[in-house]
Amino acid sequence: MQHFKLIFFLSFCLALQTGQAQGTLPTSMQALEDYYRRAQLLGEFDSTVSFMLKPLYAQNFDTSAYAPFQQNSALRIKKGNWFQAELLPVLSKSVYHHKQPYGWNDGSIRPASGYQQMTSLGFAAKIGPLKIQMYPEFLYAQNREYDGFPLTAAPVLWRRLYSRLHNSIDTPERFGEDPIEEVLWGQSFAKLELGPVSLGISNENIYWGPGRRNSLIMSNNARGFKHLTVHTNQPVKSPIGWFEFQFLGGKLENSGFLPPNAFSTFNGSFNHRPKKDEWRYLAGMSVNYMPKWLPRFSLGFNRVFQVYNDEIDGDLGIILPFFNQVSKRGQFVEEDLRGRDQLLSLTMRYFWPKNRTELYAEFAKNDHNATFRDFFLEPGHAAAFLFGFTKLFPFKRKADEFIEANLEWTIGQQSANRIIRNASTFYIHHQIRQGYTNDGEILGAGIGPGSNAQTLNVRWVKGIQTLGLQLERYVHNNDLYIDLFRDIQDPRRHWIDVSAFLKGSWQWDRLIVNGEAGIIQSLNYQYQIIDQLRTGEYFVPGIDVLNFSARLDLILLF
Repeated sequence: MQHFKLIFFLSFCLALQTGQAQGTLPTSMQALEDYYRRAQLLGEFDSTVSFMLKPLYAQNFDTSAYAPFQQNSALRIKKGNWFQAELLPVLSKSVYHHKQPYGWNDGSIRPASGYQQMTSLGFAAKIGPLKIQMYPEFLYAQNREYDGFPLTAAPVLWRRLYSRLHNSIDTPERFGEDPIEEVLWGQSFAKLELGPVSLGISNENIYWGPGRRNSLIMSNNARGFKHLTVHTNQPVKSPIGWFEFQFLGGKLENSGFLPPNAFSTFNGSFNHRPKKDEWRYLAGMSVNYMPKWLPRFSLGFNRVFQVYNDEIDGDLGIILPFFNQVSKRGQFVEEDLRGRDQLLSLTMRYFWPKNRTELYAEFAKNDHNATFRDFFLEPGHAAAFLFGFTKLFPFKRKADEFIEANLEWTIGQQSANRIIRNASTFYIHHQIRQGYTNDGEILGAGIGPGSNAQTLNVRWVKGIQTLGLQLERYVHNNDLYIDLFRDIQDPRRHWIDVSAFLKGSWQWDRLIVNGEAGIIQSLNYQYQIIDQLRTGEYFVPGIDVLNFSARLDLILLF
């Protein structure tokens, strides 16, 4: 850690003395990303950018839409085309949860109770074809104790909680008992830029897919992980349209924390089964295509595999599995013996600048289908879905002011065919008992396994300035709920969060502020009701919790 701090300090001093080279737009700067996405709906941003492969790179901003955020610092230098350097914006993220954590897509921010502060600062430099971005993150989290799954729950419920969740995924209820202080690599990378394609090593957060609130395969819900990457810097034009792609191989870490009540027992045996203590290799690909015959329409294909490090054994089919068949036809046993887990998704996005509207969707699978016939018979088996719609309405006939409405619906719980063909829960599969996680958090949709969400955002917008309201209904792990209460068949215990947040962003000169504050009403928190016995009465009081949450992001441009 001391070596890391020394390297960063010397590099930062060098950047102060030398000055400029545009880096990326990190996924943590949500206000700026929202601005560019709106600009595209208004016809003011490159229409070939799909917004389904992020972070966005500097080459995407060679338009007038980037003008409001160009750096004008005197602390830069540019010597021909061979050397550039610049300070990157200082980013401060403050988060407070009064009781239990709420929210996702926070990168390095932990799902923890109390106050958290993440600060990121650094520089980007370009030396010939080599581009370096040093953008570490400094995190403090109060990490207060909060009420989790009730210790007073019946022993059989604890047994099922472990068998259906905690023994199959690495998502601890709390990340230790002490305050958290960490220095992380954050959004740092070193890459060779070869025309429209870059290759190198990175720790950046990645976001694949068109979703704004959720993404089923890859999001910035968990912190970034170290990976080798080959990707496009901007849409690449071909005779048949435009392409964007990314191929990566990365290292996923375990959290190192035990689940709650880890030493509980049932019928004389421990509920907790220790997981394999190995890091995991993740191989992933994302390819997006916009046909020249149908501009502004993007189709995407995302696919990831993970396997324990000690299972790789030099097998090229495991290291580079992208082009293996997507069904298990003829290789049921072989595929399971490889000990690897697959997820894939199909995405689409279409937008109409004339109507200032976009429509997007994602369909994901948690496992191979047996055959294509099997897929057509039961497409909902081991599947998740996401649908979204955005519309900009003119506001008081002003040319630069609008009302933006966005509706997004995410479905992660199993379909009804679980009655005769249980698919386990999305992000959980028997080959990898840490589930689809990095350092204790889901890599895909932040709502988590077996969960659903419906989110409505309505806000006034003028450039980067916004003010509005977010209403959300969040259904916690319905798959787990069904497993917990399958004996008593109690339909009254769904754990639902209903929330309302006031949200806004503003810019004063070089300072951009993005914030939100809201209340969350948890109905039947942790699946609890007042009368725990099964009765004929349906409308019974639940154990409800009223929570408060607030966030404030500050972006200082140099």
